[in-house]
Amino acid sequence: MSYRHNVSAAIAFLALLAVTFVPTKAAGESDGGEPFSIGVFLGPSIPSESIEQVYNSIDTTGIGTAFETASGLGYHLGAKMRFGLSDDFSFSGGIQYTQFPGQEQTAVLDNGTRIQLQTVTTYVPVYAGITFIPMQGLVRPYVATELMYSYRNVSVSEGNSIFENLITGTGQDLEPQTSRFGAAITGGLEFNLGGLRPFLELKYNWTNLVGKEEGEATMSFLNVSIGLVF
Repeated sequence: MSYRHNVSAAIAFLALLAVTFVPTKAAGESDGGEPFSIGVFLGPSIPSESIEQVYNSIDTTGIGTAFETASGLGYHLGAKMRFGLSDDFSFSGGIQYTQFPGQEQTAVLDNGTRIQLQTVTTYVPVYAGITFIPMQGLVRPYVATELMYSYRNVSVSEGNSIFENLITGTGQDLEPQTSRFGAAITGGLEFNLGGLRPFLELKYNWTNLVGKEEGEATMSFLNVSIGLVF
């Protein structure tokens, strides 16, 4: 199954859920909740097994070093949308590109020789779910639970850094491309500055809760995002 087919299927899944959750209004009935909005975001992504490493960096060397450590483990960028279902609840969804460069994997050649390869793992999750916004003031805390359809690919690294991988891309695939259903939980703070709403957000992702093969490990990671809703 091709990358384009996987992403198209994921976007179709998001669109179907969006249509399902759109509230039907009687004539003359006012809309509840926030209007339709879109946003963009980016930040480091931290594999679940490395979260303690980043936490220890905060404790010993400060937030700046911890952020640098997290950024070296992985990164993400994406877009999201939201619209009100009621005064406190909104439908939310989005798509994201996540990459973990600089990983190592051992490959065994036909003659038995073992070589160490630098690899890049790429995820493209598509999210759809419900966001709870209990306060509508200048500062808006929110939490969300979302379903996820995630595409995953592991390939040989063609660059030595995040930026080189973005420019040069990745090489030969090392594992079959997979798509799985998962889930995510999110907590964040949004700042209502009128037409623009910057936000800070933590999202924990379980990428393969449904559909994984026997013996396949659960894959999860944490996003630390800054973004802007408009």
